[in-house]
Amino acid sequence: MKRLLAAIVLILAATGCSAQTQAPAAQPSTSTASATPTAAAPIVLKPGAFTFENAAGTKGALQIPGKPDAEIEKLRALAPGAPKVTYLTVHVDNRVGTVAANMYGVSIFTPAGEELKYTNADAYIDSIRPSGASADVYNQFIAAGNAHMESAKPKAVKDFVLIGPPVPTEMASITVYPTGMSNPVEAAPAS
Repeated sequence: MKRLLAAIVLILAATGCSAQTQAPAAQPSTSTASATPTAAAPIVLKPGAFTFENAAGTKGALQIPGKPDAEIEKLRALAPGAPKVTYLTVHVDNRVGTVAANMYGVSIFTPAGEELKYTNADAYIDSIRPSGASADVYNQFIAAGNAHMESAKPKAVKDFVLIGPPVPTEMASITVYPTGMSNPVEAAPAS
């Protein structure tokens, strides 16, 4: 039986190899379109409301720019020379998420390709804490920094404040890092 099957396979292979195929004749082109592709118009986003969702199920709503954070503004008043900043606010809904979201940062790219980085407020709070401050002032900075360091664990909802430079009037894209430096996602205008 095996010899018969092997013989049939050999016959089929031999006949398949001997068949001549011809390429179809080239047809003259009737298209008048240019052979050079045209570049798509660049996307231009305006400041406002945006949303994102990552593969782990974390959803978020960004406000670009956000309202100033009252607690951080109070700390800025206690820190002589603290630089003025722009706030982004992010509402994270991680109720169906499987990974904690710490809102590591957001990068806004301008149409010219410039990247503007916004990071979680905890680092900024730590950077403006005055040296030699009283224990009460020191503790205010520590408590605020710790509160901004907390993550939105799976099943949780949390609001975040990010800090960075002034928001441009036109943006090309917004990249969100909801769970650290890896696995970024793109934000889209809220509908």
